[in-house]
Amino acid sequence: MRWTSPPSIGVPERFSGQRAIVTGSAQGIGQAIAARLVAEGAGVLAVDVNAEAGAATAKELGCRFRRLDVTSEAEWTALGEDEVDVLVNNAGGLISSALLHEHDLETWRATLELNLTSVFLGMRWGLRRMIARGRGVVINVASVSGVVGQVDAPAYQAAKAGVTLLTRNAAVAYGARGIRINTVSPSIVTTPALSREPPERLEAFLSRVPLGHAGLPADVAAAVAYLASDDARYVSGANLPVDGGYLA
Repeated sequence: MRWTSPPSIGVPERFSGQRAIVTGSAQGIGQAIAARLVAEGAGVLAVDVNAEAGAATAKELGCRFRRLDVTSEAEWTALGEDEVDVLVNNAGGLISSALLHEHDLETWRATLELNLTSVFLGMRWGLRRMIARGRGVVINVASVSGVVGQVDAPAYQAAKAGVTLLTRNAAVAYGARGIRINTVSPSIVTTPALSREPPERLEAFLSRVPLGHAGLPADVAAAVAYLASDDARYVSGANLPVDGGYLA
């Protein structure tokens, strides 16, 4: 298996009969989230812009796959799913770690499109379906980079901070409609994207993690599964760090 499973799954069927959509699920954190939800009984639709890797993941997990560019309003509109119980907006990524005065406008806009506009589009699509049913759960994957300042990656930081506040806005606006909306904020997690980071940048980031090591995609998946479940039925508008103590 290409994802890392948690040591145990406490309630294998707790999402039985529920439909879940996980964006950015071809690899890394999204793949682990999809794996966890499948293992606990959900009918998962894995979506990703990488059709080849996404289809391979879905085949391995035993779930459905559809190619989706999360930054495209037209593709969200054409998704065609009538019902969704759990929506996980996970897709995103660091495009540039340049300092603010070195940032070009094109990269700034692309970063916000990938990491913030995509979440807006996904939430709008999902909420319209959840409102009609009077229930649902949305979980947005942000980052500790959206909570505290860093010396670089200003566009990524701004986008992830936006995800956190957008989540809180929606939690207030839609709670009375039976919809819970929360954020998960990982710190440094061992994903394929992590291997492309300069060693000195990783070392500096890890130096701020009290537990002293990177997390696994499965650690984030476990937090998502909790927030998606009835165990968190009174949790909404929260930002749950999965960060090894980074924000402590």
